[in-house]
Amino acid sequence: MIERKSHITLKYKEIDNEKKSAYLDYYKDGKRIREALHLYLLPETSKRNIAANKRTMKEAEAARAAKENELLAVRFGIETKEPSAMRIGEAIDEYEKITLDKGDASTACNIRSMKKAVDAYRGLDTKVVDIDESYCDGLVDFLHKDYTAQFGKISMTTARAFIYLFSSTLNKAVTDGVIGVNPLRFVNIHGRITRERPLKKFLAVDEIRSLMNTPCPVMSRPQVKQAFMLSIFTYLSFADVLSLKWKDIKTDNGKTTIEVHSRKSSIPLTSVSMRWLPETTNHRGLVFKGLPKDTEIRNILLQWGKNAGIGQPLSFRLAQNTFIYLLLITGTDIGTVSCMLGFTPKTMKGYMKMVAAR
Repeated sequence: MIERKSHITLKYKEIDNEKKSAYLDYYKDGKRIREALHLYLLPETSKRNIAANKRTMKEAEAARAAKENELLAVRFGIETKEPSAMRIGEAIDEYEKITLDKGDASTACNIRSMKKAVDAYRGLDTKVVDIDESYCDGLVDFLHKDYTAQFGKISMTTARAFIYLFSSTLNKAVTDGVIGVNPLRFVNIHGRITRERPLKKFLAVDEIRSLMNTPCPVMSRPQVKQAFMLSIFTYLSFADVLSLKWKDIKTDNGKTTIEVHSRKSSIPLTSVSMRWLPETTNHRGLVFKGLPKDTEIRNILLQWGKNAGIGQPLSFRLAQNTFIYLLLITGTDIGTVSCMLGFTPKTMKGYMKMVAAR
């Protein structure tokens, strides 16, 4: 009698983009089988890829050992363990309990919200062992396009958080031996559910004019209005305004600039911005003397904005965003703005959206 081969070999096949796909090569009932594991080795061009490959190889070896045990059990008539009957609702409840036991009530609350989304998707009775790539792929699409919570459609940030919590639930199932591999590993998430970045707020030209024509609500504090308007036309932050000294304002060859020490750069002063400098004959020390404390300034800005008919609360960050907005709508080159303020191209993308949204 010829003994059938049952030895299982873990092999890798080169695929696109220099990646390698892991598969099992073995014989079963006299037939050669090549079983794909859907695990991939990345080109070892970075430490991150090398670390990822080590984890993948461990997972592939675990799959090889599991398959070998399975074939040996069949060959010698050993009864194999029945698949777990745990349902996804139970798995989520266990994960929530562990999180609560750690004292993380906030994450536990998010897990409960994620559970409602999973329930709305396909219910909570799906067995964990039956959750595969197709299930996970559909869940990503459901959260991205269709799921509506109590207060309306969820944001992409929330959808992203739900996917991570669901993945953690499946990872726990792997640790507990309920399933062998987390199927979310093989689903493209980042290209479909992206982190939302809120649109930067700014003041439109008409709103700036309205502020210019509206008196400061506290007449004894004219410096507040002057400092805010100067920030709009120079990008000075609140800290820059507080520390600004007359010696930082310099004129050379007919051009006036402000030395901004926090950024180690100079900002040109136009005739429009210079009109917001306090009138004084003593050009020594601080430019804005006698500015009130933070709380009083916030209250003055809030009331001033309301008096001017501005819908959003005024802040020096809003003034800084407005400065960049004014530069961009007047045709200033992006590279010039980046160089002037020390911004990276990635940072500038957020400001370019302000112009696109107007």
